[in-house]
Amino acid sequence: MIGLCSHAFGQRNYELIFLASPKDFSSPKTIDFSQDSVGFWSELYNLKSSLHSQGYLTAGIDSVSNSSLGGTSKIYIYVGPKFRWGIIKGEELSEETLSKIGFRNKLYYGESFNSRQLELLAKRLLTEAENTGFPFAEVYFRNAKIKGDSIEATLEYRKGDFFTLDSLIIKGDLKTNRRYVENYLGYKKGQPYNQSQLRSIPSRINEIPFIQSIKPYEVGIRPNKTDVYLYLKPKKSSNFDGVLGILPDPSSGEILFTGDIKLNLLNGLKKGESINLEWQRLQTQTSQLDIHFKYPFLFNTPLGIDFNFNLYRRDTTFSQNRLNVGIEYYFLGNNRVRAFFENQGANTIGNEEIISNDLVDSRTNLFGLGAFVSDIDYRLNPRRGYLVDISVAAGQKEIATTLIDDQEADTDIYNLNLDASTYIPIFRRSTIHLRLQGGLFLNENMFRNEIYRIGGLKTLRGFDEQAIFASGYSIGSIEYRFILEQNSNIFLFIDQAFYEDESREESLKDTPFGFGGGINFETGAGIFSLTYALGKQFDNNISIRGGKIHFGFVSFF
Repeated sequence: MIGLCSHAFGQRNYELIFLASPKDFSSPKTIDFSQDSVGFWSELYNLKSSLHSQGYLTAGIDSVSNSSLGGTSKIYIYVGPKFRWGIIKGEELSEETLSKIGFRNKLYYGESFNSRQLELLAKRLLTEAENTGFPFAEVYFRNAKIKGDSIEATLEYRKGDFFTLDSLIIKGDLKTNRRYVENYLGYKKGQPYNQSQLRSIPSRINEIPFIQSIKPYEVGIRPNKTDVYLYLKPKKSSNFDGVLGILPDPSSGEILFTGDIKLNLLNGLKKGESINLEWQRLQTQTSQLDIHFKYPFLFNTPLGIDFNFNLYRRDTTFSQNRLNVGIEYYFLGNNRVRAFFENQGANTIGNEEIISNDLVDSRTNLFGLGAFVSDIDYRLNPRRGYLVDISVAAGQKEIATTLIDDQEADTDIYNLNLDASTYIPIFRRSTIHLRLQGGLFLNENMFRNEIYRIGGLKTLRGFDEQAIFASGYSIGSIEYRFILEQNSNIFLFIDQAFYEDESREESLKDTPFGFGGGINFETGAGIFSLTYALGKQFDNNISIRGGKIHFGFVSFF
């Protein structure tokens, strides 16, 4: 059978003639012949490769007949029969191994033969071998036979010697406990050789804020054992972070300065531990103190401890404290699950009339579970990857009944928190950051000094810090970042929120949003940041005068 297809090439027209093609053969509809001869022959080569991938294994360029009078030139392409998969026998392959690599004869039998599928099958088999202790496995296809239009072959698999991981040897002036590095990488002496785990070493090391690589890792081979050599040195990671906010006072119109001071001490004991201190002055007579201590891989086990304390005082109306103590179980890297106990206290400051209507003295005990999963390419300025931080808790709340006579003294309370982000790279130096934050309190009797406070640089930009009270909220953010340098970027963002406040006599709902832009750039002294944001709430108009400006500075030491 002969098929025809005409195309133009420069000032010359070409007619494709397909020889010995089957009845069901469909000639290509689009072929882009370039204006130069190199591109012309490249397209013909791509055409031949495409035919091979469809099962026409004997297809090839037969000849090219050029017209000397400016007429139509002809390209003769031999197609030939279409071959299909026959039976592939696997020697020394268990059903478990075949299942892992996704091979089943019934999935291939009768389908168009594609040599690339053979390559993929062999690659999957070799990958499975090198990840289960057989780094020198070999795969062969032999006894290939053609029966009619079917191709049959035997898949021969030789595992080779079995290898285990032995010593992890660290070169350099790193003072961090070697056990911490082993636990973080998931490296265990005596476990089967795993090539995928070794390939992840550079990215895992990059996640650790106080360690950096001097040069790539190396693998030493001994009889049935492998040693891994890491070349590491310490990196400045402890940091001081100061943020200054400028905003107008809604009542007096005067300019107010707010402060946010952070001190993060990392790996001071060389055990991978962290101590975080933060003090904030959010508004006039309003302040907050946060203390966070984390100690991973306790006694060289996957277990760690986590301690959080928060104290918040709002002008002359109320204060709130929260103590959270947890036990964490670490998987590879910083991924972990957590079981915790949390004690919350809400206290009133003021006269009894205010207390009886809006605020309460209460104590809450919660037990919960949480999980943190992260896979980003660079901690300080990520371009691709994701992270998820989620927790759920349940417990009992006790109200001071001497002040609130018409409320039950003890009630059940439930709590859910979520913070999830993904980074989608676009172009060469840009990324889209998508983020979803949310929280939910469920309780019969909720008061103003017990629920969430959102707004500000960490949650809803364009609003005063922690100015919005919410018993439940969600904030979706989309942010475009242009990467200037390793630790520098400029960005534009939109934050869209929904919240509900059920601590009021009449439930309040709203969908505020904020938008703006900013810059983070690295200097010799640290990372400087500037953010400008506008916000809209209820039916209020957007006011340029109400814009929020945030300055930040992070100094590493």
